[in-house]
Amino acid sequence: MTFPNFLSLLLLALPSSADAANPAVRLLPLVVSRSEQACLPDGRWCVSLSIPEGDSDQRLPIVRAGGVPATAPQGRPEGSYSKQTEQVWPNLILLPDGGFLAGIETRTATSYSGGGGSATVLQLFRVKPDGDASPAPVLTVPIAAALMIRACFSERDQEQRRGACHDEYDFAARLELAGDGADLPELTYVSQAHAFPRGASRFADSTQGPRLKQSDLIRSRDPQCSVSRRFRFDAAAGRYQPDAPLPDCSAYTDP
Repeated sequence: MTFPNFLSLLLLALPSSADAANPAVRLLPLVVSRSEQACLPDGRWCVSLSIPEGDSDQRLPIVRAGGVPATAPQGRPEGSYSKQTEQVWPNLILLPDGGFLAGIETRTATSYSGGGGSATVLQLFRVKPDGDASPAPVLTVPIAAALMIRACFSERDQEQRRGACHDEYDFAARLELAGDGADLPELTYVSQAHAFPRGASRFADSTQGPRLKQSDLIRSRDPQCSVSRRFRFDAAAGRYQPDAPLPDCSAYTDP
């Protein structure tokens, strides 16, 4: 998965001095008009994705005052069976200094024989009131995933699996404001991961497992990848850091 290693965010029209002086940090939902643009319901600010220039494949989020139509193309295919698309994170965090935290969601979709899946990663960028932006994301976290993998290859497999011929995995996370920080606000990251049937694992051959019971045909929560973390901005590193390491959830987030 490839992400932009450079970001240029342009604030074309600055908020009023009254807005800039507002001490409240707010997370506001955006209304998504299409993948390349999302706006506050009143149209006051919009976040859109720019069109890559020259040979660059970078998609650059732009914060504007008022809506401006975006015409950026969809993500480019990466081979015959995989592609990436980018869209605006449907939220905007207003900062006390008049700046913002804006995000890009990058979705990778893959198809293969008898199944497929997708996974989405969120990159959060800082936009200063003067229009300058962080040259790299201040936070990168998995935000969503869904996978379906074929598990039956014969009549025996169908019997062993009680007709449940796919292993299914889903992952969903949300990002919320958690409180004031020394520089940027603290954030809470909460994830939930589930697998079907109970006991399904991408690291084991499903055809070699014991015959499923009726009680196994449920969507079960994975406690290792269902977590809550508090992120604080580390000014020295220029990135948010969690209060505890995030677990390896690649079984869910790597399609």
